[in-house]
Amino acid sequence: MLRSLIKLGLFLVAGILVYNYFFGTPEEKAQSKEIFTNVRDLTRSAFDLLKAEKQKFDEGKYDEAVDKIGGLIDDLKGKAAQLEDNKELLDQIADLEQSQRRLTEQLRGEPAPEGYDEPQPARQLDSADKKQLEEDWETLVRKTERLMDDMERKAQ
Repeated sequence: MLRSLIKLGLFLVAGILVYNYFFGTPEEKAQSKEIFTNVRDLTRSAFDLLKAEKQKFDEGKYDEAVDKIGGLIDDLKGKAAQLEDNKELLDQIADLEQSQRRLTEQLRGEPAPEGYDEPQPARQLDSADKKQLEEDWETLVRKTERLMDDMERKAQ
């Protein structure tokens, strides 16, 4: 219901603007023209922002985030090794490491060589690949959070 009211309101505003642009007084025409110019500028700015983000993604901006979670997983592995009854935790950490490696391979297009910290060129991804990559990233973050909670409980 609210969505319909919002759509109706936007439709009315657009209708008034178009009417004033063609049939209004000179003052109304100038006001409509200014609004259309501002909307065009806003649209252009939003498009430029999306284009810049896509370029950053293609250049590997998000590789650093995957590398950071890899460092967090390594820290968790060290802490889990100090806990008693840690077999299950270490298995979960191994699963997280595998997921992190898989994400890295998806981003870079090929497996990263062992001990090779220099960034690989980013792979060109289509929208379906990007969506899957985002879902995999969210899953990895959630699993890492659960593991941290489990470790905190066992430490107490």
